[in-house]
Amino acid sequence: MAVEGDSLTLSWVKDGQRQWRCEQLPADLCRDGLPMQRQALGELCADLLLDSGLSMPGVDLELLLPLQACQWRLLQGDGDADLTLLDASTLRRLQPRLDWPFSLDDAYLALLTPVGAPAMRLLVGTQRLMLQAWVDVAEAADLRLHRVDWLLASAWSGLVDSCDQLPDELIWLIRSRGGWRVLLLRHGVPELDRWLGDVALAPDLPKAEALEAELKAMLLAWDGDHRPAQAQAQSERTWWITALPQDREQWLAWLEAMAAGPVLGFPQGVNAGVVPTENPLMALALEGRDRLDLLAERRPELGLPPATPLVRESRSLLLQGASWGGGVLLLAFLGLGLMGWWESYQGQQLEALLPVEQTVMATEAKLRRLKARSTSLAKDNRQIAQQLVAVRSGSALLEQLRRITPQGIQLQDLSVNGDAISVSGVVQAGGEPGPLERVNSLILAMAALPATKDDGVKVVKITRADNGDGSDVSFSLRWGLDLTVQPTLAELEALGAKGMAARLRLLELEGVAL
Repeated sequence: MAVEGDSLTLSWVKDGQRQWRCEQLPADLCRDGLPMQRQALGELCADLLLDSGLSMPGVDLELLLPLQACQWRLLQGDGDADLTLLDASTLRRLQPRLDWPFSLDDAYLALLTPVGAPAMRLLVGTQRLMLQAWVDVAEAADLRLHRVDWLLASAWSGLVDSCDQLPDELIWLIRSRGGWRVLLLRHGVPELDRWLGDVALAPDLPKAEALEAELKAMLLAWDGDHRPAQAQAQSERTWWITALPQDREQWLAWLEAMAAGPVLGFPQGVNAGVVPTENPLMALALEGRDRLDLLAERRPELGLPPATPLVRESRSLLLQGASWGGGVLLLAFLGLGLMGWWESYQGQQLEALLPVEQTVMATEAKLRRLKARSTSLAKDNRQIAQQLVAVRSGSALLEQLRRITPQGIQLQDLSVNGDAISVSGVVQAGGEPGPLERVNSLILAMAALPATKDDGVKVVKITRADNGDGSDVSFSLRWGLDLTVQPTLAELEALGAKGMAARLRLLELEGVAL
């Protein structure tokens, strides 16, 4: 499996033929090579495999990380330094300057020796967060993760293995989303890796001419620093293009005339049975041998044993086995025949049960979707029910206020402002207790109500006016309400709020929890 740009490509071998499945990813599912929604991406992979007729328990996943997910550097020792003993722990201790966007302590590393260059090592690294995100995707898809490689490194391995004889210098152009990746391989070893974004090309030229000018300038600068003038005049470069046919026609029509050497894509005989238009880079990656496994450092952290290496037969093992004698050999052949018959029988039984398994998997996936929808509907119902009773009953509030207002106080105005009510009134002079005592009694009674906030009753203003018959007292209060406190059904009925009480009673009868 590989993700390149906004497309997900799956490839597997069935009945000796390589199969392909390429799907466009939804927006923001994977950004810059990092899965943003791991569970959703894993479920998408599982659905694609089931839809392709593959049994999930029988799938071992080999993951090719996206181009943006990894960094690589070519390491070359000084003098007689032996790089074959170099490992990841030694590199972390030495802390060489690599100009990577992440530190070695925050990365998983893998080292390999390029073919034909034993004095060099190729270092590939990826952030721990990146690798763990893809491990989580494989777990969400319920797949066994067998190996993790990098798409570019694997494709480079496939390119090297596809050439009968490696050219001295090879320019490798890879079309990716939004630009071209340019690599220069010398004797098969990558010595130059540059990214040419479409937006960075000269805007005053057609795109194809702008790309041609940029490549010429890049190679001229490289030759000036790394190749003597005599070598520049005598040698020629081979070009290898990894791009869809429409991209080659749009961008590289000029290349045949400019190139001093042959221009290749997929040579004859390579990728038999493969449709390279699906994903040319991944098709090239499948031609390489399994050289890199970025999961090697993660396995001990998960408590897993190292990957089992492929055991190859040799002549010495064959001769040693033959020395046991004809009787043991005959017994082995009989056992192999019995095992072959049993394997064939089990295969037939498994093939007969495969449709049932696929039906069960599809039903379980449908059940998960129905459960998710049921949960969403229940949440919406609760929200609607809460909104039905969210508005405080005005009649109940006014009845409470009427009951607690002391005799001799006349309320003149009530105005609502969010979760607070402004109350103003007047207290006539005369009688016992006095006006101020009555106002204080009203304040204490309002503060004692369950719906009042702590310290929710504030005195805004109290004034005394002499009207000739005595001194009346005018007052203004601010009453803060706690909107989370709701009266019970019995309290609403006692206060005369029949409409709100009817709504609550209906919700209780329907079994809606508030």
